[in-house]
Amino acid sequence: MDPDVAPRTEGSLATVPASADPSVDDPAGGSVEAAHEGTAPDRASAIASILVALLAFTIPLATATIGWSAPGGDGDWTRSVATAPFDLVLVAVLVWGALTPRAVLDLFRRRAVALACALYAVWFVVAFAAHPGPLGFSLLLRLGAGLAVIAVVAEAVRTIEGRRLALGALVVSGVLQAVLGMVQAARGEAFGIELIDYAGPLYPFGSSFAGRGGLTHPYHLAVFLVACEGAALLGLRATGRSSTLAARAPWLVALAVLGAGIAVTYTRAGAIGQVALLVALVLGRRDRPLLLAAAGALVVGLAVGGFGFGDGWYARGQNTTGADGASADSDRSVRLQEARGLIEEQPIVGVGPGRYVQALAETDRDEYLPAHNVVAHEAAELGVVGGLAVLGLLALLGLRILRGGAWTGAVVVPMVPFLLLDAYPYVFATGLAISALWLGLARASLDPVDPGGAIDVTDPQPVAVEVGS
Repeated sequence: MDPDVAPRTEGSLATVPASADPSVDDPAGGSVEAAHEGTAPDRASAIASILVALLAFTIPLATATIGWSAPGGDGDWTRSVATAPFDLVLVAVLVWGALTPRAVLDLFRRRAVALACALYAVWFVVAFAAHPGPLGFSLLLRLGAGLAVIAVVAEAVRTIEGRRLALGALVVSGVLQAVLGMVQAARGEAFGIELIDYAGPLYPFGSSFAGRGGLTHPYHLAVFLVACEGAALLGLRATGRSSTLAARAPWLVALAVLGAGIAVTYTRAGAIGQVALLVALVLGRRDRPLLLAAAGALVVGLAVGGFGFGDGWYARGQNTTGADGASADSDRSVRLQEARGLIEEQPIVGVGPGRYVQALAETDRDEYLPAHNVVAHEAAELGVVGGLAVLGLLALLGLRILRGGAWTGAVVVPMVPFLLLDAYPYVFATGLAISALWLGLARASLDPVDPGGAIDVTDPQPVAVEVGS
């Protein structure tokens, strides 16, 4: 039996063709009730939704403690082991994953995914054995927690109540952070209040200032808001094609606010991602009214954020085209050249997990920064085999977009430019946690649902049907 359509029991979702389910209503009705409004969510899903909500509100809290730093890396987050409030939630997520192994194992139902992940895991261990240290051990723990987070998100949205709590918490947290970022941009400085935001000047772009919310950098805020956009899109999708404006409005307003928040971060990777998101929404054929409504809300938000806080985007455009005498691609080219140098030095086992920047620091340079490309970064840390494993996982993610259609594409594509042109989603502790939330939402987007938890029988792919107690 194909593992991708193997039934899942133990009170979970079993993936079977819709036509095989005896409870399917007349196809003209468009759906089959897989869960009822009055049915309480099972215990695992209820706990999962609470954990997602806790992550949503603790990840952007402006506080962290550095427990260990590599020699010469004091104050450098890329060369330190830090802890933050959301780490306590990650511990709880790991416990949840240990007690709910089927949810974690379900992530590897597809053979290609299992093989690529196994290859990455094996080579991670090999590279760590060659270059052991606190940075690699910390990364190992965070990657393990990340897998559990992906599973916990997929489990949380499996029920009506869990979906409302998990997606709602992510969207509310994202909206609060977007508003904070815009307030910072308007006043030109952060408040410097612990748990709210970090003190220090904001990055200027022309007459504008880039908001950063409760995170340490405006681009980091953009990554968080992109993940929250995915939650808003899934919330909107769940309202259904025949939903009222009142049901759609909260999600649409949230998308507009999130778009405005991303606009005031002045990240070019973020801008590329938002354009890709709009393309995915406009080209979608199923649920077209919902997709176009989402695109409209996003355009409004991006316009407000892009034009309402000074000429920052004009300044970014001048920089991108080289009008100020600087090469638009010079920084990224330097980063890739540095990564190539590290790969050539250690092509088999790399410089060690988590040690990319520390390896650069062994040679005098003007600055010590990650590769700003996930494949190059992983190939440098784990060797060529590790880089190929990550490249394979990215390719599989692309195939998932083709399988999932417009909704999956809308959740996934806005983050891709950050993986290829930035470093935050896969280097920093907070970025890894956000990426896990995003991947969990991407996984959830593959399960088409109608309002009330009904399964969409018009979808040609196998659908999920509740078969457990």
